[in-house]
Amino acid sequence: MKPINSNVKHLLSFTTDISDCTLPSAFTFPYYYTPHPLAAMAMTELQNYLETQAEWSYDFAQRGMMFGVLVVKNAAGDIGYLSSFCDDVIQADCNQAYPTFFVDAVVEAVVDVNTSKTQDLDGQLTSLELDISKQRSSANYLQLKQHLQEQRLESERQIAAQQQRNSEAKAERKQQRLDMESQLGQSIDDAGLQSFIQALGVQSSHEKRAFKALKQQWQSQLADIEEQYQHEQCKIARMETQHKELQALLKIQQQKSVQFLNRKGVKKSLFDLSSQSSQSDDQQPITQSSGQNLPKLLQAAFLQNLTPLALGEFWWGAAPYDQIRQHKNLYPVCQSKCFEVLQHMLEGIAIDPSPLEQTPSFDKSLDIVYEDDVLVVVNKPAEFLSVSGKYISDSVQARMQARYPHATGPMIVHRLDMSTSGLLVLTLSGEANKHVQKQFIDRRVEKRYTALLEGKILRETGVITLPLRGDLADRPRQMVCHEEGRAAETTYRVIDVTDNRTKIHLFPKTGRTHQLRVHCAHQAGLNIPIVGDDLYGFKDTRLHLHAGYLKFQHPSTGEVMEFEVCEDF
Repeated sequence: MKPINSNVKHLLSFTTDISDCTLPSAFTFPYYYTPHPLAAMAMTELQNYLETQAEWSYDFAQRGMMFGVLVVKNAAGDIGYLSSFCDDVIQADCNQAYPTFFVDAVVEAVVDVNTSKTQDLDGQLTSLELDISKQRSSANYLQLKQHLQEQRLESERQIAAQQQRNSEAKAERKQQRLDMESQLGQSIDDAGLQSFIQALGVQSSHEKRAFKALKQQWQSQLADIEEQYQHEQCKIARMETQHKELQALLKIQQQKSVQFLNRKGVKKSLFDLSSQSSQSDDQQPITQSSGQNLPKLLQAAFLQNLTPLALGEFWWGAAPYDQIRQHKNLYPVCQSKCFEVLQHMLEGIAIDPSPLEQTPSFDKSLDIVYEDDVLVVVNKPAEFLSVSGKYISDSVQARMQARYPHATGPMIVHRLDMSTSGLLVLTLSGEANKHVQKQFIDRRVEKRYTALLEGKILRETGVITLPLRGDLADRPRQMVCHEEGRAAETTYRVIDVTDNRTKIHLFPKTGRTHQLRVHCAHQAGLNIPIVGDDLYGFKDTRLHLHAGYLKFQHPSTGEVMEFEVCEDF
């Protein structure tokens, strides 16, 4: 990799001829984009380097990482690019020995305005952790803890033994009374029997008083030991509370120390940006931003008065088990981790229009497959929302509400992904909606999808059971999680193989978000993405996934309804 100028860190020159390339008119919209030709060339050059380099010993076959390029222009008008890599899990290992032309993994992304405060707090935490450890391992604390445990066990043993003796004595007195009552009028008279019973009662009262005294004795004895132990525990608790407070202060100080520039030279810290964001409890903290590619690359550019022109990111190497990443595939910036930071850093820079706010369905028709007074079945085209979204109002639900203005209830019974085509059921009354929806919930609806896969699969039929949950750090992606994921099951059957692509039928037993897409693409599933899957595979003209068959019971008549619409791929 060849630097443009030794005085500008990390700035690489293109080895490819870029003289015919027109410069971008606006910077790349980071969250969904087709890379500008200059960014595509830069990524190709970096990938060629990664394929042939020998200076980096990292094993990408074990686990890959995301790489980014930022095409920039310097003051002299020279065009070049910066590059970086990002991996949240193994960042520290990578930092030990990586090629120097990469933007530094963390350092370039931050300007630490007060390291002394951070170091001081870090030192206090280390010292306090040592004190807590010493207190927990002190002879006095350990002896008290052991003595208390032993005395508790001994108290339980003695009290249980006394209970057993009292129980046996009670049974013996009962038998004695029965024996004596059987002798009434023979060897003992009524007065003698009453005197005997009274003696048994005195014995019982004595045993109860003795048992109560034993419990009180142990209660008092244990209370003394517990008081001493709790005194030592309180010392540790106070130190742990102080430790938590120091951790909170350190986190704030670290966030204040990590500051990001924008083109105007304005700095904002992570603390400021975190305070501005209205994050809900299930969102990931934006403190991860400093390790992401685009914030690092922009920071390096602004520090050296370089003008950002275009962005590109790609995955290189093996995917982690829980997520789906394709080798060499292009990816957008993770909005969950970077939005607030990039909102500041890109301030004042012209950016391409957001494709996410465009309406791809405006010129598409919605075919009615079946309709009556309570039920409608439509054939939804690909790139058509089931329900209106944040930016796009056009949807199946919106069009059906316009077509049936007197309909009641929510109408939508189930949903298809925006990119998935096929059969969608709507109802025109609340009662019908509940009836059909319950069939979906009870899994009494028969569903069949058709998908076209990017390659060949080994088995003709099979069942995939990979539990899924949302990737909170990278929405809307889903991830495989055997600990916290929800059960998901898909049966598949191969229909045809042509030109190294496989057409299959998919029968989902459950209806998790992106279930079919993940089950096809994941390494423990079919390990082949659906053609055109821009989340888990590679972009194409469309997602080749079609909901082609539905079978359910009519909500009013009880008649079994079957619908089938063939895919157009």
